[in-house]
Amino acid sequence: MLSSIFMEKARRWNLKNVGAQLAVFMRSGAEMRRNMRVVYTNELNHINDQIQEMGSKLIEAVEKTRNVLKTLDVQGAKELMDGDELFDKMDRDIESQCLDIVVTQAPVACDWRRIASVMRMVADLERIADHCSDIAEYVLRLAELPKVEIPDYFGKMFDVMTKMLRDTVEAFVDMDNEKANQAADQDDLQDDYFEKTVLELTVRMEKQPKEIAQYVDYLMIAKYLERMADHTTNLAEWIAYMVKGELKTYQ
Repeated sequence: MLSSIFMEKARRWNLKNVGAQLAVFMRSGAEMRRNMRVVYTNELNHINDQIQEMGSKLIEAVEKTRNVLKTLDVQGAKELMDGDELFDKMDRDIESQCLDIVVTQAPVACDWRRIASVMRMVADLERIADHCSDIAEYVLRLAELPKVEIPDYFGKMFDVMTKMLRDTVEAFVDMDNEKANQAADQDDLQDDYFEKTVLELTVRMEKQPKEIAQYVDYLMIAKYLERMADHTTNLAEWIAYMVKGELKTYQ
């Protein structure tokens, strides 16, 4: 009889102890999930900060490209070309972090959109940086040739490019789809300036055939500026996808 009573108490004690351990385990699991979510959120925020930094540095690079082209600054052109590696590294680092999140955090649908969009955005940002470097290479060529007047619409093309890029970076930071739309709308203006520049350079080539080499170089630079605006328009499209879940084509 005493043995039965003792065994019953032991059973109840074990059940109670298991229940207590289970409660501790569940609390621990919930805490772990909360901590993982905090880490996950911090990682996403860090990537957002890096995109903003990359965009800001790229705006500076575009402005430097303008100045280097205007003055045919050989040293500045070489610095732009050397600086392109920074953007390549930022592209690789951000892409690697995005892949790490995908593998380790199992993001939900809305975060999947954001991560996929960011990976495409950094590719477009890196391409804009490449075009700054491409223009710098033409500056080196132009610096060795007899100087000719810079095309009339280059200043306006740089103005449009800088504004598009700045507005797009701000739209990303604020997740402002309307501002992204407004930035993309400026691409038509850039296309118009490009067409006018092509016409202007064609006329110059006809009138001054001895300077065709310089005008061909300027034509290539104009094309890079037009392509930079296209890449910026792509950025606006990915912002729209992040905000509304819709892949919108502006071009």
